Amino acid sequence: MLKRFALAVCMVGLLCGFQLQVGRALDAGSDAVSAATLTNEDLVKASRDARKKGDQMNNVAPASDKYAQRLAKLTKGLEKEDGLNLNYKVYLVKEPNANAMPDGSIRVHAGLMDMYTDDELLYVIGHEIGHVKGGDGLASMRTALLASAARKGAGAAGGPASALSDSQLGDIFEAVINAQYSQKQEYAADAYAVAFMKRHKADPKAAVTGLNKLAALSGGAGGGIIASHPNPKDRAARIAKELGK
Repeated sequence: MLKRFALAVCMVGLLCGFQLQVGRALDAGSDAVSAATLTNEDLVKASRDARKKGDQMNNVAPASDKYAQRLAKLTKGLEKEDGLNLNYKVYLVKEPNANAMPDGSIRVHAGLMDMYTDDELLYVIGHEIGHVKGGDGLASMRTALLASAARKGAGAAGGPASALSDSQLGDIFEAVINAQYSQKQEYAADAYAVAFMKRHKADPKAAVTGLNKLAALSGGAGGGIIASHPNPKDRAARIAKELGK
């Protein structure tokens, strides 16, 4: 009887200890658990915060700047395109690039504006809108949030997750805008951009010339928009073929 009682006490103690460890683990990983169950609306809200941090990290052209004025003229009336709420700004960065976040914020680098005509820029804008419309950045946003939550949860002492820090938002911003899309997503965004250009009376052939300009940079290889939007030469040929039909 004593042996059985002692065994029961031991089992209860082990069970309590196991439950306590599980509870602590769940507390420490609460960020990851919540991130895994985020809705698309949650991801869009998080991307809005990440974009605010990204705008702080980059030199945003003021409204009086020539680049900002040119972009504002090009995007006038495009703030509510295809059911989306969009906003546009210029990053005063020499590297030719452009990016979009799931919240509908689109940023164009001054370096890209220097080498592109207005119609070529409209191709880029349409392409980025296509990514927003297709929800292409949502998976990258979720992955970045999970990674951030996992890093935070690993060292947590317990308790509910706190709001994302500035450094976390900065990391998430960088991860999302540098994420590469699949070939299928790129082709879909290109098709969207061509339809967008036709809808807004821009020359769709500018999509071809714009992509070929990118392909010519560094012999067809390099960073910036070439790294984040791969295969510009192949994509230009594909669009040219579609336009020739």
